Amino acid sequence: MPPVPGNSGIWCVEWWAGSKVPRFISASGFRKATAAVCILAVLVAASPSRGQQGATAPACNLRSAGESAIATVTGPQTLRLADGRMIRLAEIIAAPPLPQQGGDTGHDATSYLKGALGKKVEVKIGGAERDRYGVTNAHLFVAGDPPLWLQQQLVSAGIALAAPQADNKSCFAALRAAEAIARAERRGNWGTAVFKILPASEPRLVANLVQTYQIVEGVAKGVARSGSRITLTFSDDKRFGFRAYAEGAAAKRLSGDGTAIVGKMVRIRGWVERKAGPSITATLPEQVEVVSGEEGAILR
Repeated sequence: MPPVPGNSGIWCVEWWAGSKVPRFISASGFRKATAAVCILAVLVAASPSRGQQGATAPACNLRSAGESAIATVTGPQTLRLADGRMIRLAEIIAAPPLPQQGGDTGHDATSYLKGALGKKVEVKIGGAERDRYGVTNAHLFVAGDPPLWLQQQLVSAGIALAAPQADNKSCFAALRAAEAIARAERRGNWGTAVFKILPASEPRLVANLVQTYQIVEGVAKGVARSGSRITLTFSDDKRFGFRAYAEGAAAKRLSGDGTAIVGKMVRIRGWVERKAGPSITATLPEQVEVVSGEEGAILR
């Protein structure tokens, strides 16, 4: 629910008949609203100082691909701009609600994004201009002083997960930091069963979430290499235990000191697959973290 420049108000999550609905409430409307919990800051008319303006800029390398306005929200992380471009928000996964997880439907990113309809945005990209389907994977910044980074707003509100991509990963560190704060403060879906770090020691729980993007954590019990692939195991259950496979750049980072990871808490993020048991395949080093304290260190 990015704050929208030109409107003075508050983004809130309201409880209506037991459901949590993200809405933008005007300053006057907020005075009338009841049972509302506000998850983002009050918008003020005064312009921020230069020091404040730089506070929301991502610490990553992106190039501008022009400006337009958001014409249509077509999905939880896809939009059409007024100039006709289809945009997929890069480096995040804004998953649809997963009602099978404890009955929680979670917060809907599509509804969240509709708060920015008609607003002018700058398009910034870190990879190819368009993919083979004609879609631009990009970061969007809602015009304002300072501009508001849509991806960071979604992740900070607990509506999306940070997700590095092969040619879009320069902003991952900033998004992962925002995700950690949202998780610690149980914002958005982190306050439900929709977003959670899954224990590698419970493979059946992970297996129930095949074809969804998840974060799984556990102590690495073993490392094995087969050709160019490295396998991390997290239990003695060879039949159904959770496994993480490292391929490509992720495998290269592990190849030198893979055994050093044994006995350490490892966090893997990616798409859950079902082979012999549940697994995640990591192709990027950013998908694998060795956890130290509350937050982990990406493989270096």
